[in-house]
Amino acid sequence: MKKPILALLVFASQLAFSQGISVVSNEQLPIPSGSNYLPVLSPAGDFLVLTNSDMNGLQKYDLATKKMTTLTTDKGSGFGVEISSDGSTVVYRNREYKGKLRYTTLKSVNVNTGKKSELVKATRDLQGVTVKEGTVLAVNDGKLLSKKMSGSKLSRIPAVASIKDGQLYVTVDGTTRQVSPAGTEVSYLWPSVSPDGKKLLYYVMDYGKAYVSNLDGSNPVSLGVMRAPKWMGNDWTVGMVDYDNGEIVTSSKIVAVSANGKVRTDLTDESSISMYPCASADASKIVYNTADGKVFLMQVKTTK
Repeated sequence: MKKPILALLVFASQLAFSQGISVVSNEQLPIPSGSNYLPVLSPAGDFLVLTNSDMNGLQKYDLATKKMTTLTTDKGSGFGVEISSDGSTVVYRNREYKGKLRYTTLKSVNVNTGKKSELVKATRDLQGVTVKEGTVLAVNDGKLLSKKMSGSKLSRIPAVASIKDGQLYVTVDGTTRQVSPAGTEVSYLWPSVSPDGKKLLYYVMDYGKAYVSNLDGSNPVSLGVMRAPKWMGNDWTVGMVDYDNGEIVTSSKIVAVSANGKVRTDLTDESSISMYPCASADASKIVYNTADGKVFLMQVKTTK
């Protein structure tokens, strides 16, 4: 009986270590200069949304036609862009100052018609935003707001991760609770919920590391040094490892880390300063920009 058991253990071990990611191709996109930063890839992987160097305005770049279209010229709209599952709606923040106070208005634009909508009026308390299928969900001062922009009504309200005063919060079933897995003496950034709604991805600024945990903050797993982390499907995350001299970024590379923290792979080297990656919903494509404004499209292959 020992041999079959041993064989089973060996087979299970081989499966556990079969998880991996490899680069199939990596090409620079022929995008005109001026709108080459913070690229966001549509869930289907058929177009990008980009902003310019001062993060004002959004452009849509169609990968098939190579056509660039202006979506908005609003100020501060380059941060935190979200795209609906069907690719019809782009959700963004319009950030403006009144005196010394910053206010954020949440807006959307239909990429087909150009029609714009105001989803949340100017506020100082917008904590987090996500788009599930065609419904926009926003947490404003701890309260969940939702608006269907396209498609059918959601069968259930998904969890939304957010930040308030540097602390990590999660809204589940309309109730917002502070999570802060590493304690309240540290600050958090870049939170998001996995596509299947089961895991939480976040960055602890004081540690310089990204983590994956359960929605309630339990069982945190370190992904190591990785900034601006984003989900790449449910099994992988992608982000950057960057260094600066106090004034400018001196080096940065794109890395992928499995959500269980066991596999870490460099996707680019230090020959270029590669930053702010974003992946397609099926985890087959990654886009990123370089410090000098070039945009690259990477094809990858993953195994669970």
